[in-house]
Amino acid sequence: MTSDRRPVVIVGLPRSGTTWTMRALGTSPGALRVGEADNEDKYPAAIHAKRRLGRYPVLGPGEQNRAYHRLWDWILHGAHEDARSLRARQILGPGAHERIFEGRPDFTTWLAGTVARDPRPDGGPGGTAVRHRVIAKSIHAQLALEWLTSAFDVDALVLLRHPANVLASWMEVNLKDSRNSTLETRPDVRSRYVERWGVPLPGPDPIERMSWRIGLMLAALEEQLSRNPGWHVRIHETMCSDPPGEFRKIFGDLGLEWTPETDA
Repeated sequence: MTSDRRPVVIVGLPRSGTTWTMRALGTSPGALRVGEADNEDKYPAAIHAKRRLGRYPVLGPGEQNRAYHRLWDWILHGAHEDARSLRARQILGPGAHERIFEGRPDFTTWLAGTVARDPRPDGGPGGTAVRHRVIAKSIHAQLALEWLTSAFDVDALVLLRHPANVLASWMEVNLKDSRNSTLETRPDVRSRYVERWGVPLPGPDPIERMSWRIGLMLAALEEQLSRNPGWHVRIHETMCSDPPGEFRKIFGDLGLEWTPETDA
């Protein structure tokens, strides 16, 4: 059984059930849910931390990145937003999502990231988060999960979903990440995955591009899973077939307490 204090990090592709799983695990007494604090669309501190890494950081065990390490240290202590972070949200304003998605190095984005940079892992007022077990989820850490588990003492829970179902979901919601080219245009992604695997880059067709991105991230996750048998892994479709039964297994594996709220 795992430690009742060790944070749980849920990682999966967008639209793989990460939010559902985080909400369910967060019903355990003493759990503290932290949703996508490494997502620059949601938390300004991630703008600064990922400014040189991109939306999907590529890091392996032993590689150093001070800003990204500090971001995750903050996340695993509860991701309490201080006055600087709240001020950064005001600076970004209502256009934050599209500005960050486009990746334009405009002054507003730079200023907000600078104001919110290097958040302190103080656990919030009175250090209350330290007494909780953090349940954090990320849809952007697929290519850095081995780095994360080597840098921090966490329980990793990887969620996999059939790529065709992921693709259908991306198309249904017109997912923002499906419309950028951050993966295929980055040199570190090409050298670490594309060239090593010998796979061609996608053509101009939008469905081909989405399929390529989904395939790359799933393959990278499966490759890391093969090297880390201690990680927990679940299949989204299996969880959907029997939610109470499958979630009870996850709760047991992670040492979490089941409650009536979990049933609900």
